[in-house]
Amino acid sequence: MSLNRREFLRTSTAAAALGPVTGALTASQATAGDDADNRRPNLLFILADQWRGSALGVGSDEVVRTPHIDRLTEQGTNFTRAYAANPVCTPNRSCLLTGRYSHQTGMITNNLMLPPEEVCWPELFRDAGYATHYIGKWHMDGNSKPGFVPPGWRRRGFETFEGFNRGHIYHRPWGFDNDGGPLIAKRKDDGSPYYEPTFQTDLAIDYMRQHQDRPFACYLSWGPPHTPFKPPQDFDRYTPGDIRLRKNVPQEHRQKARRDLAGYYGLCESLDHEMGRLLTFLDESGLADNTLLVFTADHGELAGSHGKYRKGEPEDESLRVPLVMRLPGTIPAGQSSQTLVNSIDLMPTMLHMCGIETPETCVGRNLSTAATGQGPQPSVESIYCEGKVNGVAGRKRQQASDGPDTTGAWRTLVTDRYKLTVRHGEENVVQLFDLHNDPFEMENHANAPSHRAVQKELLAELHRWAQETGDSWPDRPRAAKAMYSNREAERARG
Repeated sequence: MSLNRREFLRTSTAAAALGPVTGALTASQATAGDDADNRRPNLLFILADQWRGSALGVGSDEVVRTPHIDRLTEQGTNFTRAYAANPVCTPNRSCLLTGRYSHQTGMITNNLMLPPEEVCWPELFRDAGYATHYIGKWHMDGNSKPGFVPPGWRRRGFETFEGFNRGHIYHRPWGFDNDGGPLIAKRKDDGSPYYEPTFQTDLAIDYMRQHQDRPFACYLSWGPPHTPFKPPQDFDRYTPGDIRLRKNVPQEHRQKARRDLAGYYGLCESLDHEMGRLLTFLDESGLADNTLLVFTADHGELAGSHGKYRKGEPEDESLRVPLVMRLPGTIPAGQSSQTLVNSIDLMPTMLHMCGIETPETCVGRNLSTAATGQGPQPSVESIYCEGKVNGVAGRKRQQASDGPDTTGAWRTLVTDRYKLTVRHGEENVVQLFDLHNDPFEMENHANAPSHRAVQKELLAELHRWAQETGDSWPDRPRAAKAMYSNREAERARG
């Protein structure tokens, strides 16, 4: 194995030298106006909460049914090696929005407010003339629940907003309209039971239908398949007996894992149905050919794998997420890319594909040529991910165990073949997996004599990432910067 030192630059791929991809305009051209034949692509960005990368019909989970997302992968590029920069809601949503690591923004845990000086991609789309709109769960405006996110800088460039700060209430109304009124007033009541993702999808379709006179950037943030694992009745189709578990679920966790996944997969299938509605609308409205559609998640779900649940951990089920991009005429149909992708890479990639300049603050890489399959392909040799303490339940499990401490703050390096995780300090290697031969991460080679040379090289690469990104870990990062109350944050913004 050779781990050449990677070039850590926001436009490290050759795509940066090629200019925008077909169909996009440069930022300077954007100010000159559009015409019908050369219009900038719209953006529909769809984020699911807690959807692991394997839980697709085209993934490795054996039971879940997602025919519409499977069809989407046949129409664009399916990135099979996409990872969360920090697999927890607030931290990774901030990574997606800023193209920066959570240790750089201070957003290292849930319920923090994104610092006012961070540059976010919706601001850049807005300034380039796009109509910008947000729907659903936000989770970057402090601790308020559900929390009205008021107009102004706290919406980070979204001109209009239909949603709420945080919470997971799927079967009764939850959220605010753009002015702070009850969002439910906008529902077209057809007598069907209320289901939040269906209502939110209605809102997205209405918004896109009404904003065809200028390019738009619409961000649709679904709450499922995050807990509670209670799908609507029409999708409550899985029973524990249906579930086929991944081989890394210990015997003592199999009963609970089956119960959880029966509800989890039902939620996934319910969102797949909403994706089908969106795809149908884009086709019938004529918007499909000029809309960059991006589907991903903020993190995954462990569901008993390795005896763990939910997220926040470096294992594959928590860290790897789905990522599909479609733009007909620019992104060829049916591509599968194994390029390593980090959450922070989405911002510069989307900006480039829409002809908007990437700001210097962004540290992610432009991977547009990996999406299009055109031009020099990016050489991504490794990505860097991070996380913090695994919470009270994790610490209690650790105290009852005789094994190494696996609950501390961690950093992970992922390469094409290997995955290395350290906790507490740079030399405390707790996991080393050969992903080619052990995709379920069951044979740990950490500190094994047989992998001493590989571990040393991986550790050196991880250390370079920490230095290049200003990661002070294991010292506490500047999280205090993000811990604004709403009033203090507004004063800081001036």
